Amino acid sequence: MLIRSASGLRGIVKDDFSPEIIDRYIVSFIITQNIKHCVIGRDGRQSGKDISQWVIDSLTKYGVNVDNCDLATTPTMQLMTEKEQYDGGIVITASHNPSEYNGLKFLQKDGTFLSPDQCDNLFASVDNQEKINESKVIGKVSLYNSANKEHINKVLGAHCIESDNINSNKFKVVIDAVNGAGSDILPQLLKSLGCEVIMINCNGDGNFTRIPEPLSTNLKDLENKVIEVGADIGFATDPDGDRLSIVSNKGKAIGEEYTLVLAFKNFIKYKESMVVTNLSTSKMIDSISSGSIRTKIGEAHVVEKMKELNIPIGGEGNGGVILNEVHLGRDSLVATALVLNLLSKENKSINDIIGEIPSYIFIKDKIEIDDSIDFDSLATLFDCDEINTDDGIKFSWPEKWIHIRKSNTEPIIRIFAEAKMESEINSLIQTLKDYLK
Repeated sequence: MLIRSASGLRGIVKDDFSPEIIDRYIVSFIITQNIKHCVIGRDGRQSGKDISQWVIDSLTKYGVNVDNCDLATTPTMQLMTEKEQYDGGIVITASHNPSEYNGLKFLQKDGTFLSPDQCDNLFASVDNQEKINESKVIGKVSLYNSANKEHINKVLGAHCIESDNINSNKFKVVIDAVNGAGSDILPQLLKSLGCEVIMINCNGDGNFTRIPEPLSTNLKDLENKVIEVGADIGFATDPDGDRLSIVSNKGKAIGEEYTLVLAFKNFIKYKESMVVTNLSTSKMIDSISSGSIRTKIGEAHVVEKMKELNIPIGGEGNGGVILNEVHLGRDSLVATALVLNLLSKENKSINDIIGEIPSYIFIKDKIEIDDSIDFDSLATLFDCDEINTDDGIKFSWPEKWIHIRKSNTEPIIRIFAEAKMESEINSLIQTLKDYLK
């Protein structure tokens, strides 16, 4: 079953995708975004080359010119789509989903994802079977070779990145790109910053030798390699390179919730700012922020609020950092550079820096449940200080919270909870699960 959301389109390749299905969505993308010139890229999955060709075939037969970046991260594609000549972009990726999945992320001409309303319009166009005539002149296809270099240069040009200072530290860094889109560009960025780079899972062939989501529990090989080589830090990404997770110099995966906190801690050394993040991001960000603005989960919602309030930095607790100065999208390259800059400014180890941040225990869980779940019926489940129903339902107390919502990308209910003590979290989650039995 195809999963359609503000994140685009995802599904199991052998069941959900064909040239005909791709064509239906490309037609509607052309119609709703007035596409005449499009840039595309893919995340390295073994199905990506075939789907990329199906996308190209559809675009060009309707007269659209295509520039193909081939293996490229989602943030690289967002940055390229901003270029004046493009009317939009497409990333062939299923992000952190398992290897049997793939999908399409649709970008509007400013490089951001389609808004929820724009996605609704695109999907309605598909459902209404809107059509366009094939063009008498086939669109041209060109290979775009400089996207990685352009992306790296844009990151290094950010005002809160002091490349010379980072270079002077000669950090030893291990990178695990899960053989995805970050396999080439992240090592290139690190070498540009004077780092000694040790690579694991960086051949770009889409062979996910670990579970692709960069959660702490999936990063044992990276933890071991950091200890083996005596690295200052380890970085891990998801297959499309928009999220970053960190392993400390002690060889411990500290959790992707720290990525935005550390990036923001560096940013405010250069400019005081509030931060935009989602409802399920850790309270740690509040300990260093003059104020956090919370939105629904999803990059599009965070970006929309950043634009509305003119706030320069935002992100999500899944390891996604958004720096408007570079582009309005989650970006593992931005996150990498900001964290390394913090290390160089603080002149401390990553383990010492995180030790200074008030910590919480954060648990992510999920359950498979019927789509008919009534979130309104949950409102009386907990006696709490605040209830937020902007995105599922979130119950909050001064030192703990639990958030329950439907996933945008998988047929599951996601549960996020945070507290000072694990027993408190377990009690919250168990109460919810008992109620939903």
